Amino acid sequence: MTGWAPATLLILLLATACAGLAHVLLGKRWRQLPVFWLTACVGCLLAYGLGWRFPLDLPTPAGIPVLEAVLLAWILLIVVSRLRV
Repeated sequence: MTGWAPATLLILLLATACAGLAHVLLGKRWRQLPVFWLTACVGCLLAYGLGWRFPLDLPTPAGIPVLEAVLLAWILLIVVSRLRV
């Protein structure tokens, strides 16, 4: 795994943690877990790609706005959990 950038690993870690917790709290079936994981990845990538940042002086490890990425991932996860999957 020497070729992976730190930002990629951090996004995958955040998305996996958010998706796992969302599945425990909001999930009903096992087939929702991959959907939750993809949704969390999209949320984290959107926050990173758009450069969405609150006007707070928070650290951004590897250039990832962690708070914003987690919040956007959770917003999308709540929307997706309400859909019939």
